[in-house]
Amino acid sequence: MLSQAAAAFLLAGTVVACGDGGSPTVSFTLQLSPEFVQGAIPGSVTGVLVTISNDTATDEPVELSAAADGAAVSVAPAAIREEEVAEVTVVVDQATAERPLEIVVTGRRGALESTATRATTVFTWEDDRGVYAEALLDIFTSWLADNVPELGIDPTTEFSGSFVAPGLLVVSHYLFLSDGWELGLAWHVMVPPDDWSEIYLRPRGDPAPTMAFRLQSQAGALDDGVVTIEAVPPPVEVVR
Repeated sequence: MLSQAAAAFLLAGTVVACGDGGSPTVSFTLQLSPEFVQGAIPGSVTGVLVTISNDTATDEPVELSAAADGAAVSVAPAAIREEEVAEVTVVVDQATAERPLEIVVTGRRGALESTATRATTVFTWEDDRGVYAEALLDIFTSWLADNVPELGIDPTTEFSGSFVAPGLLVVSHYLFLSDGWELGLAWHVMVPPDDWSEIYLRPRGDPAPTMAFRLQSQAGALDDGVVTIEAVPPPVEVVR
């Protein structure tokens, strides 16, 4: 027969291991993408993608929250299951000096909690690349409409744009979001023949880009109307 102390110990273990419904709460791990957030500028959208992996199979969701000092932060959706993805959107407040920024994402399932972070830097820059990025976007969306019409992307598709990854030099990056797609635009700040530009495409419900395309020459397309685009392997993660 169990002693009173042993019985109390077993009961306590049962309470810790079980959720409100009496079934064990499965532990999980948060994953953030990309591996590095390459800076942020005031007023522009940046952030991370969130997925989870469970220690054992379960359909129970993980509730998400996120925070970053001196920034407006949102998470959508607010809860995910394994193989689903959430987007953490961060818009930094106006800044008068360069400062560090830490994006903190927390997941909760029952009494279990897991936290993951991305550290980056706020630059006191302004978005001086939007007009040029929009011109390149028009070239790519026109080409996609003619050559990959099944995507449903064309020059009338409504995208909102933001300057991202200001910490990366030589190659500029711009993030475009529509209801269905993330379009990551990059362009090499060089003269022909090294003035290529690329896009990647990520369906908003996917954790990583699924396709990518390269424009051979920015000058050739913008100045001479020569548009040469081909499919290339997509990157393994998004750019922020």
